Amino acid sequence: MKNLSRILSELANHGSWEGYGLLNYAIMEAVKAQPMPVNMDQLCEQLVGIGDKRNPKSIYRSMARAVDDIWAKPESRPLLKEYYHRELVEKPTLDSFICALARYLWEQAAAPQLYEIIFDQVSEKYGIISHIGDPKIWAAFPAITADRVLVEQIVAFLCDKEVPPEIFKNLYLSGGLLCGLE
Repeated sequence: MKNLSRILSELANHGSWEGYGLLNYAIMEAVKAQPMPVNMDQLCEQLVGIGDKRNPKSIYRSMARAVDDIWAKPESRPLLKEYYHRELVEKPTLDSFICALARYLWEQAAAPQLYEIIFDQVSEKYGIISHIGDPKIWAAFPAITADRVLVEQIVAFLCDKEVPPEIFKNLYLSGGLLCGLE
């Protein structure tokens, strides 16, 4: 898996800009939320205090300028194509850039377990993803509960018992997953 700092330095036109450091933090947070997209307002709030920026809007603008800077460097286009899995014909938005790099890094990570924990920023609850066959094929079951320990126990049980994803899906959809646990 490529290192995020290395990816950003390969893409950067003016790598010393503060926006690149903020982008690094933002993308690392977005990787944790995969496969769910991140909420940019919440993400910028989380970045307050990193560097000299104290205002979420100035954080957003600083990162957006870094994405503009990346787009201004013609040599970045082949790399962007790799991260987006398609040719870009216009400058990416900050939101799409963060999501594309987070997804790329998430996909490049070591082979996933059958079940993993995810965090849904909007509901502030933990959920579970199930990998089906190929590691790039998954089903998301977001926003199960705010109790991370409980979700960790469920994931440990599902992995230990090698519960087939179809059975897990039926438990989730029937509401039987947390029956008596909350």
